[in-house]
Amino acid sequence: MAEFLSQDEIDALLDIAEQGEDFDGTSPLDKVVSKEKNYSIYDFKKPNRITPDQLKAFSTMHDKMLRDFINELSSMLRKLVDVKLTSIEQMTYGEFLLSIPQVTSLNTLSFKPLDGRLVVECNPGISHKIIADLLGSGAVNTSDNIDRELTEIEVEILEHFYKMFIKIMHKTWGEVTSLNFKIESKDTNANAIQIVSDHEVVLLVVLEIIIDEDSGFFSICYPVSYFESLLDKVVEKVFTENSSRKSSRKRDIKTLIAGAKMEVEAIMAETELSARDILNLKENDVIVFSKNATSSSSTIYINKKEKFSAVCGLSNNRKAIQIKANLDREKQETLDNLRAMREEREERAREQAENIRRLLAKKI
Repeated sequence: MAEFLSQDEIDALLDIAEQGEDFDGTSPLDKVVSKEKNYSIYDFKKPNRITPDQLKAFSTMHDKMLRDFINELSSMLRKLVDVKLTSIEQMTYGEFLLSIPQVTSLNTLSFKPLDGRLVVECNPGISHKIIADLLGSGAVNTSDNIDRELTEIEVEILEHFYKMFIKIMHKTWGEVTSLNFKIESKDTNANAIQIVSDHEVVLLVVLEIIIDEDSGFFSICYPVSYFESLLDKVVEKVFTENSSRKSSRKRDIKTLIAGAKMEVEAIMAETELSARDILNLKENDVIVFSKNATSSSSTIYINKKEKFSAVCGLSNNRKAIQIKANLDREKQETLDNLRAMREEREERAREQAENIRRLLAKKI
């Protein structure tokens, strides 16, 4: 039998299927498996202002944004690119400044009608490649120091990339609320931009951009104090969209299978005959069935599969069957297979333990 489930998984499935049925003779070796403690580290100096639901919805929204980002950037550079969502973390603004290169490309964006600004950063690992592709060469000079500050001309060229990204941001957030993103300032020194205090909590979205053989990180820094009022709207939008999509899919599936035709058979009685007996049947022979002739019980087959137990009778002077119970043979077969797998593994564990004891006894 193929081993594709662990012992704990088999035990859990059996417990769920049998609604708490207790099995005797459980091997103590099964309890050796260590269980990880379910806890998380919490820093009271930096309290979490984002709930797990908000973080999940925020991640889903930016994950959807990647499709538009890849299409727009590929169209701009006229080549295939790839963009991956690396992480979404909650940290302080000071930690964000420490996480990016000191010399990089930064733009601050306003988002009217809300107050404040956010920061988008494209590190030198990929900004020089984007500039080279926009200029048509596509190759970054290996002798060029990518850690240097961008020139004024390079900053202006890279602005085309940021304007493209603003269009994507406008479309992404437009599903939640109407925000007008606009570039407020451009700089190449991380310490020169201070949109909030270093102790303010921010949400940092990190994307990895891959172009040809080059790759680098693109970061979006959202100050939580400015976007906190929108997080609940993001949750409502994402979760409502998911539930409506699931319900719509469920309706579609029901509509598709509603017209499917199935063969229903009610079997009054069954018996087994050998091929020799069938070949020797002749006129006036009597076939004896295994059940009482006066019993009205029968079995209903759906597409040749045993599905229900029923009682035969009359309804409005017509032959009819009344369903009494569901015969879930597939579930029973699954339970039998799980029991067999568990017994096999317990036997193997006992054999291994016996071998170990025998080896230890020989050494002693």
